[in-house]
Amino acid sequence: MKNAFFKLTFTLLFMGYLAQGQIPSKAPSNEQETMAQLLDYSRPGPHHAILASMVGTWAFQDKNLPFVKGTLVRKAIFEGRFFWVEITGGQLPIPIADGKTKLANYQGVEIEGYDNVRKSYVTTAINNHIGSDAAQQIGQYDVKTNVFTYEWEQELVPGLKQKNRKVVHIMNPNQYSEEYYEDQQGSLKKTRDLMYTKTIAK
Repeated sequence: MKNAFFKLTFTLLFMGYLAQGQIPSKAPSNEQETMAQLLDYSRPGPHHAILASMVGTWAFQDKNLPFVKGTLVRKAIFEGRFFWVEITGGQLPIPIADGKTKLANYQGVEIEGYDNVRKSYVTTAINNHIGSDAAQQIGQYDVKTNVFTYEWEQELVPGLKQKNRKVVHIMNPNQYSEEYYEDQQGSLKKTRDLMYTKTIAK
């Protein structure tokens, strides 16, 4: 059974390379090497540790909009390979079926991680308010400034594509900020400026 799994994994990986019209310069030469590489590139490392430092419960408040506030809970999952983030904000008109809305608390869920192959931080975000998509955010971290910068594009209604940027600044173990920007007529405009304060360490 184990040998069959190795062969299947090796075959699927090789077929994937062929489908892209390329063979990697360091392609695995056998099933054991393939599995060794798959496991190695799947492990959490120092980049994941930066996200792990943000595990805990946080209170957030927009610097300019008093009504934009709430809590965020970040938990490590899958041995620290990914992080589960739950966000609860204030009450908003939430879209429901048949063109109606209801008043309910904003809810958001994110899965954060680090892609060892692409060498990028990755976040998938969904919420109960605006958008039926799962936003795929790709980012980098500057160790000198302690800043994450994420970029992504959304099409929330047909034909209306929106480029976005999120800048996360880790100020100290108990505080970080998030700035959100939208591309409006060719220039980025700040739309949110949130401050997070840790209330529970884990």
